[in-house]
Amino acid sequence: MQLKAQQQRKKFLEIYNLEFPPYIKKLTIGDYKFKRIGNYKEASDNMMWLLTSYGSEFDRQTKTGSHQVTAIVEVPQTEKKCELPWGDKKSTQLYDVLFLLTIFTGRNVFEKNWDDENDIAIIQDYRMHQYGGQLITSLNGEWVFMNIDTGEFRSEEEIKGMDNVEQMDWNKVDIGFEKNLNQVLNKISSKSWQDEYEGGYFLLLFKSAMQRQIIGTSFILCWTVWEHIFAIKNRNWLDDKTIEQMSSDKKISYILNKYFLKDIDDGARKNIQRINKTRNRLVHFGKKTDNVDFAEMNMFIRLTEQLIATILGLRPSNLFNSFDELDNFLKKSKH
Repeated sequence: MQLKAQQQRKKFLEIYNLEFPPYIKKLTIGDYKFKRIGNYKEASDNMMWLLTSYGSEFDRQTKTGSHQVTAIVEVPQTEKKCELPWGDKKSTQLYDVLFLLTIFTGRNVFEKNWDDENDIAIIQDYRMHQYGGQLITSLNGEWVFMNIDTGEFRSEEEIKGMDNVEQMDWNKVDIGFEKNLNQVLNKISSKSWQDEYEGGYFLLLFKSAMQRQIIGTSFILCWTVWEHIFAIKNRNWLDDKTIEQMSSDKKISYILNKYFLKDIDDGARKNIQRINKTRNRLVHFGKKTDNVDFAEMNMFIRLTEQLIATILGLRPSNLFNSFDELDNFLKKSKH
């Protein structure tokens, strides 16, 4: 009877748009236990898919899609407070967890916190994010074999000792996603990180920059992230007025030196000033300058993904070669 009473007190919420790693049916992030819904394949099939693909757990067909409930989360009886600055004292760690699931899956993941009796319009964007791929691929994979029926894990060495028939019962799966997200959650929840990055508000700006929109909007939001981080790292010796009046190219140069280990010479500074003029032109007139192309703006957005990966304690992926593009950009003779 006591166990039944405890089970009855458990709280569960439906979760929209959570894409689980292939063959992984449960995730525990922080104090929250996520589980695929029974018709997960059907629900996930009906989300947006930009490419037709074969060979993973499920085949995918290109589809516009829509919001889909794909998971149930078990909520602990006593919830920790959130660490990111959501602006609501009642916000719990679940907000932080759903945020990390959002930026590391490239979809807006959120809970259903309304009754079916109420007619509502979901204002979240159901579309896959435009950017974020280099952040997502900065997660370290950890591959093991999982039994299709029991969910048991075994190493590759153990699987090699089986005959071919037995091996068919095991799928290779990545358990690194869950481990990495818990590491990131622990990092942003630590007092040292919270103090160093003043609560991490720039992460919320970063998430907005990754969503599907025109490139100019993402570029401006990413620029804001860089200037925000500059202010955080220099507030101990510069007052707000000095930071506001300092030229943006100096702030960008600081971030490139501190986080990307780039020495900024006169030629590099001229190119930073060139892209800074496009930033100013976008803010004041809505259009970029002619001497900066969209590829350079795209590079800056990708660099922002790598910057965030570094700040979150990950080794940045260079999937889209933005490190190389940065080197070429800084050496350009076009002014």
